[in-house]
Amino acid sequence: MQRSILSATVLVLLAAGSSSALDRGGSTENPKQSPKDARAVASTEVDSKSERRMPGEDEHGDAIRMVGSTGAGPSACPNPGANPITGNSDPSVATSGIACASGGISTPNSYARVFTQEQLGPDYTINCVNFGMVNSGSAIQAILGVYIDPTGGAPSVSELSLIASYTLEVPTGESQLLTATFDPFCVQLAGSETLVVVVDYGASSDGFCSFAGGTGAVSPTYIRAAACGVSNFVNLAALGFANYHWFVELSGDFGCEDGIVGDLNLDGIVDGADLSILLGAWGTADPIADLSGDGNVDGADLSILLGNWS
Repeated sequence: MQRSILSATVLVLLAAGSSSALDRGGSTENPKQSPKDARAVASTEVDSKSERRMPGEDEHGDAIRMVGSTGAGPSACPNPGANPITGNSDPSVATSGIACASGGISTPNSYARVFTQEQLGPDYTINCVNFGMVNSGSAIQAILGVYIDPTGGAPSVSELSLIASYTLEVPTGESQLLTATFDPFCVQLAGSETLVVVVDYGASSDGFCSFAGGTGAVSPTYIRAAACGVSNFVNLAALGFANYHWFVELSGDFGCEDGIVGDLNLDGIVDGADLSILLGAWGTADPIADLSGDGNVDGADLSILLGNWS
């Protein structure tokens, strides 16, 4: 895979005292792949007490409700759902993306795609997230996170509230369509809220890792790469890369099954694990723990949770 440094844009993005720069992966010769060909990373486990982050990535928040097991290998989404949603008009992973790299070796990078209430409807159940990646080096650990952004628009790290997370390895390979598989969970956006899908990965030791996608999309791809001076998410088009789009597809169904109020980790019961989540969000506006919907996690929410104790 050939790459070239895009110097006209890169010069203003170089971190002080650093040789890191935004690098472009070359297009692959592989035929286009459809979301139906998704290659997956295996199953997930629910762990309301765990917090797994990439080094230096703790700005995203500390309330991981669903944590994926680490693994790699081919496996389709076990329950793809009838209503897939994507912001890509070109549903392929044939084109390598943009990454911050030093000497052709990628540094830590994060990518984001945004989904709106107009796309998801009043409620939507997510079973899996399919997404494109490319990696010329050794397998590298990554985290696929699903967040709520209360203000909408371009995502800001400090405002994102994590609702689901899946830890995986990105294998060596080009034009890879990976899948994060979750215990199905319901998303209900209100007001200006948006759903944000983010992948974070650490530095490679021996290769170039980036997103993969096509050349057409109806919504932007955002990048964050501290080593290149991009400390918050920025639209790739604003950096001169308007034709590069990370492929992301939500796999699920419109509508949500009625759950148990207070079951914050979605394991089917209300118990100490849910209480721990609520207490950890005490005094915040965390939409997961704000059971009363009054914009604050407090005694009212505690009463609701205890009233539904299993």
